[in-house]
Amino acid sequence: MATQRDVAEHLDLSTKSISELITKGVLPSKKGRSPLNVDVCRHSYISYLRKLAGYHKKSGSGDIAEEKTRLTKAQADKAELEVSELEGKLIPAPLVQDTWTDFVANVRAKLLGIPSRLAHQMIATDNYAEAEKLIQDCIYDALNELADNGIPTKYADRVEKHETDI
Repeated sequence: MATQRDVAEHLDLSTKSISELITKGVLPSKKGRSPLNVDVCRHSYISYLRKLAGYHKKSGSGDIAEEKTRLTKAQADKAELEVSELEGKLIPAPLVQDTWTDFVANVRAKLLGIPSRLAHQMIATDNYAEAEKLIQDCIYDALNELADNGIPTKYADRVEKHETDI
């Protein structure tokens, strides 16, 4: 049996730290003059440190078999995504976003260009129906830009066989 000072020297800690560990229940203690067992305290402290180290890990216990399993699963998931992409079931989000950004930008430019494009033609119109037809044609021209399915050309041929699912 040993005192707090003996255990502190053995574990290279201060007596205050030993007292705190006893209070937290990390180190087992009994009543009396020499309430601590150095060997039991050493094992308890090592277990405590291992738990702390595991607590700060993002996941897993550090077991090599568990880590290999996680790696294998991640590789299988990656392969599955690549196969889905090759089959045309999956399109990378940044590519879709870029394609649709281009679509919307073109439509916006065409819609904003309608007044300057039609102003001189509107002056030359003789009646309401002719003016309406000019405006309608110009708007339909801009909206036809969005008539495409929005699938990037790189993936269009792969997607054709799955288009009913989309």
